[in-house]
Amino acid sequence: MHRRTFSPRHLFSLCFIVCFSIFVSACGSTPSTKGTAQTGNQAQSKVDAEKAALAKQQQEAAKKQILNYAKADADYRALVAKFRSGQASNGDYDAITRVYPLTSNYNPYASAEQTQKLVAFEHMESKQWDACLRATDIILNENFTSLTGHYGAMVCHYEQGQQAQGEFHNQLLDGFIDAVWRSGDGRSPATAFYITSSNDLYAFVQMHGFIVTGQSLVYHQERPMDAISVENPETGEEATWYFDVTAQFRRGILDDLEAR
Repeated sequence: MHRRTFSPRHLFSLCFIVCFSIFVSACGSTPSTKGTAQTGNQAQSKVDAEKAALAKQQQEAAKKQILNYAKADADYRALVAKFRSGQASNGDYDAITRVYPLTSNYNPYASAEQTQKLVAFEHMESKQWDACLRATDIILNENFTSLTGHYGAMVCHYEQGQQAQGEFHNQLLDGFIDAVWRSGDGRSPATAFYITSSNDLYAFVQMHGFIVTGQSLVYHQERPMDAISVENPETGEEATWYFDVTAQFRRGILDDLEAR
């Protein structure tokens, strides 16, 4: 601030002005300071709110990246296209069963598949083959790796006299069953079968002529395993088969984290 020098003839005026200014300042200082503080607090609150909103958006975006759905979905679709064109190898069967649980469409509880499986079997019993195929199409559009879906499609195509289509799904069914066998022998938790859904677990057991008589959850090296008691109803043979259900547990946990 610049300093200014006053002459003696201005002293009276100066004293009056100073005294008046002090009086006015004393009367008005408190409201002015309070108003400024309130304005500053409001501005700071707005900035803090904007920062919190941005942080929440970034957190949500980070959660969505726990799994790279775009890549998994693209890989899955590319593999399905290979199967439909008849160009898939054994390695592709193994690959798609590992990729499918990482896709945005995967549901560890397979509720839609379970519903359509029951619908398909009802139509098989009543020999409504077109309706059966509509149900199996829904299953396979949801999960192309489904043992139940390919089994139902195979039976219904054969029953309609569509030999080529029936053979196509028969080949796929065998390929996916072989992929389960390549994952392990199921005799112990260390050599458990790899499976992506409970529907496929029960279908796998039944397609080998066994029925499930018991089930319990065990852990091997911190990985969840279903210990399935099975029995051959014709021979009375009993055994325990172990299935690695990590894919279902992991996805359930990640879905919960992403939904928070």
